[in-house]
Amino acid sequence: MALKTLTSTPILFLLLLLLLLLGCAAASTSQVRPRPCKRMVLYFHDILYNGHNSHNATSAIVGSPAWGNRVTLAGQNHFGDVVVFDDPITLDNNLHSPAVGRAQGFYLYDKKEVFTAWVGFSFVFNSTQHKGSINFVGADPLMNKTRDISVLGGTGDFFMTRGVATLMTDAFEGEVYFRLRVDIKLYECW
Repeated sequence: MALKTLTSTPILFLLLLLLLLLGCAAASTSQVRPRPCKRMVLYFHDILYNGHNSHNATSAIVGSPAWGNRVTLAGQNHFGDVVVFDDPITLDNNLHSPAVGRAQGFYLYDKKEVFTAWVGFSFVFNSTQHKGSINFVGADPLMNKTRDISVLGGTGDFFMTRGVATLMTDAFEGEVYFRLRVDIKLYECW
C-alpha cells in the first residue's frame, strides 16, 4: 500500500527518479583507471656528434639558430637546435647490450627560458621477440624527473596501439651522451 501511495504521487516519483539519475551519473564519473594491456621498459642511448666521434655518434644537430652551430649545442637552453637520431634500444641500461631495435626520430629544443624539448620518434623493432614499430610524440620538459608522452600508433605487433610512455633520463655525460628509460604502457592493443 505504501509503494502505491509513493508512486501515485507525481512529485515523490520525480524526486526518486532524480535521485536515481544522479546516482547513475556519479557512478559513471568515478571511473577506475584501466590496466595496460601491455607494458614494456626499454632504454635508448643517444650519442650526439661532437665533431670528433663520427664513428659512434647516433645523433646529429641538423638545424641551429644564428648563434649556434651544428657541432655544439647552442647556449640559452639549446633553444632552436634540431637533432635527428637513430639510437639503439636495449632491454637494460647497458649501451653494449644487444639492441632489440632502433629509436628513430628527432627532438628540438623549443624554449629559451626553460630546458625543454619536443620529441617525435618511433621505436623500430627488429628482434625475434617483436616486429613492427611504436610511434611517440609530445613535450619533454627535461628538468622533470619523469615526463609522459603519447603513444599514438604503431605497426606490426603494435598495430594501432595507443597509450603513454614515461621518460626518465637514466644517465648522461655532458652534452654528448644520454640514456632514457622508457616505461611504455599500452591501453589499446590489437
